[in-house]
Amino acid sequence: MKTKNTYKQKMIERLKRWNEEIYLLDVEAENASEDAKLRYVAKLDVLHAKKREAAKMLKELETASGEAWEKAKITADDVWDDLRTGIVHAAYTFK
Repeated sequence: MKTKNTYKQKMIERLKRWNEEIYLLDVEAENASEDAKLRYVAKLDVLHAKKREAAKMLKELETASGEAWEKAKITADDVWDDLRTGIVHAAYTFK
C-alpha cells in the first residue's frame, strides 16, 4: 500500500492537472457559439463544484490520521474518480 505522503502527492499532482484541463474547457466554452456556451456552462459549473470537493478532500487527507485517514482516502478515491469522469465526459461533449 502506498504511504500517505505518496498518495497525497499523487492527488496534488492530479488536481493540478485537472485544474489545467478544466481551465482549457473554460476557454473552449468561452470561444464557443452562444448556443454552445449555454450547454457548456452547466457542465462546467458541475466540474468546478467537483473540483472544489476534490480540493476539500485533499485538505481532509492532510489532517486525517489512522482510521480517519483510511476512511477519508476511500471517500477521496470516489471524489477523484467522479471528477476525472466528469472531465472526460465534458471534453468529449465539447468536441
